[in-house]
Amino acid sequence: MISCTDAETTYVGFGAWEIFERTFVPAVLITLFGHMLMVLYKRNKQRIYRDRMTGFYRRDFYETRLKKLNQFSMLIIDIDFFKSINDTFGHKMGDDVISEVTRRIAKQIRASDVAVRWGGEEFIILFKDMDETVLREKAEAIRQCVVVEKIADLNVTISVGGVYLEQGSFAEAYQIADQALYQSKENGRNQVTI
Repeated sequence: MISCTDAETTYVGFGAWEIFERTFVPAVLITLFGHMLMVLYKRNKQRIYRDRMTGFYRRDFYETRLKKLNQFSMLIIDIDFFKSINDTFGHKMGDDVISEVTRRIAKQIRASDVAVRWGGEEFIILFKDMDETVLREKAEAIRQCVVVEKIADLNVTISVGGVYLEQGSFAEAYQIADQALYQSKENGRNQVTI
């Protein structure tokens, strides 16, 4: 071996702690930052798709999906005399009523079912794999869960119109369910028509 210099031999090395600091710590920080970005993305995505007050899907988000369906087990639910509640007790009370009604509805439906806030106090519920008999029973269970207990010291009721359609468009299903809802209201409200 021929030496290239007369200088002392220099040893270079890293301790275990230095390796840990230079690799693991930045990796953890990058992972945490990535996780925070993902949480923010999911939270904002939820705000885009869901109505803030009810937690139901927003109409403008879900309507295009409804137009692609051709089979329906669907309910339209409307809070009875809601305008009177708003006019008499104020919009804050109206918001409280909507929040509680939708909370009770949500407890009656499955995770696979779809709830959409269609208008101010009108909601559409779509059920998967549900025949007409079970749809009628489910609609009645929803109606009963709303009236069973007062909401903000008010006797709140809902009217429900529904349709079971094995083949057709959303426009057809909506028209039939809307007519059924109208019939529920004409017959005294606080009832179900399928």
